[in-house]
Amino acid sequence: MSTTSFSFEPAFLVLAAVTAAAYVWAARSDRPPTRRAVVFGVGLFLIAASLNSPLETIAAKRLLLVHLLQNGLIADIAPLLVLLGLTPAMRGWLDAHGAGRLRARYALPAWLVAWYGTHIAGFYDWALESGWALNIEHALLILGGLLFWWPLVSGRLSPPPALAYLGAGFVASSFLGLALIFSSSPFYSYYERAPRLWGLSPVRDQNLGGILMNGEQTLVFLLAIGWYVWRLLDEESVSEAERSPAAR
Repeated sequence: MSTTSFSFEPAFLVLAAVTAAAYVWAARSDRPPTRRAVVFGVGLFLIAASLNSPLETIAAKRLLLVHLLQNGLIADIAPLLVLLGLTPAMRGWLDAHGAGRLRARYALPAWLVAWYGTHIAGFYDWALESGWALNIEHALLILGGLLFWWPLVSGRLSPPPALAYLGAGFVASSFLGLALIFSSSPFYSYYERAPRLWGLSPVRDQNLGGILMNGEQTLVFLLAIGWYVWRLLDEESVSEAERSPAAR
């Protein structure tokens, strides 16, 4: 199969279409700002396009490096954008229909189980060899990402606990990428047998995939941590101003 050929996971095209339709329906009574709707659309696009394009062909047939890029897009970035695209009323509806019971102490372990569980060699090779099981892998990663980001996007965490939550998630998730970076033998037998691309050996492919994975997560987490640091400093400056003699 040519690396420019399209591969498809139609379930996620349907999922994206249904989610977009639900968003449009909800927006009739709670019209979101344009920038929020764009963010939501970009999140859905990343899921649908990364799993239904030549990227899926290379990820599923040739290179672990591209598969890990794909996983980062659908697990870390797309779920965050989708949730950021919701209006307060939409988030309130989700809270009232079950999401309100989701706590950070449950979301973090669930996300880590999804992240590490889907990358266990036996599961990873089985998903790639069967083909259809890739849908399970990708669904678990998307769901894990939504669970992880919800306590933050819902506004349930103030800056100090949010920073602790992000720090714990960043550190705990980084070990997979580090293991891939410093490995000297392939973890996944599927990619040992796969046709090579760009002259990358299985081990080099794996090492670069780990670098890409950790680089992507570092960028995403540092941006999120920076946002909460800014909020914390802003709150402290307001508090200081209220306590100053001039304010009184």
